[in-house]
Amino acid sequence: MLKQNLNIKDQFGIKYSIQATVDHHFGASQSCAHVKYITVDGEDIRPSFDMFFQSTSSGKIFKII
Repeated sequence: MLKQNLNIKDQFGIKYSIQATVDHHFGASQSCAHVKYITVDGEDIRPSFDMFFQSTSSGKIFKII
């Protein structure tokens, strides 16, 4: 697994720069399908089926932009 800096936004449109854990295919494709989880405020958040990431601690929903 590799670390990659990504930009995301929450359901309110606020943008964040975060670190994501991606598999080794991400570098060639830049596809969201290769993102394993994102880390926001120290919380590792796994994607839902629709590639949204919902925080259990804040309740925010994030999307890669």
